[in-house]
Amino acid sequence: MRKTLVITALLLFAGIVFGQTLKKNVVVGTFDSRVIAVAYYNTEAHMSYIEGLKTEHAEAEASGDEERVKELEAIGEASQELAQKQAFSTWPVDNILGIIEEKIPEIAQQAEVNLIVSKWNIVYQQSGIECIDVTDVMVKLFNPDEQMLKMLDQMKNQPPVPLEEL
Repeated sequence: MRKTLVITALLLFAGIVFGQTLKKNVVVGTFDSRVIAVAYYNTEAHMSYIEGLKTEHAEAEASGDEERVKELEAIGEASQELAQKQAFSTWPVDNILGIIEEKIPEIAQQAEVNLIVSKWNIVYQQSGIECIDVTDVMVKLFNPDEQMLKMLDQMKNQPPVPLEEL
């Protein structure tokens, strides 16, 4: 009986020590959603989308299609409101992440992180959890020029505008 208890205790102790030795630290990749938003909204693809809306709006006006004009104006206003919330505050950028979602696992692998989240969504961080900023890696997917990169870098140092103020 005593041998069994000693062996069990040794196995439990060994399991705890062994488990702690093998336990890998969690590494979290974080990004500044504002920077991602500004990078995306300044891409050729997004500007082309906006130009398409403007062209369609002008055509609807020219043809007298008031219903479509109102519809397009509502789309434009909603798009502008979303962009402002994302670029200046902490509104989620899910629509933008959807565009690059197939690249996110590659970014995680490159940065050697287990998880990627918006830095604004971390409400608690236990000690021992390492966070790595992957914003710059994500931004590169939108091919910003040097001037845009400088502006985005400066943005990181500015606090977000509270949503209530937008």
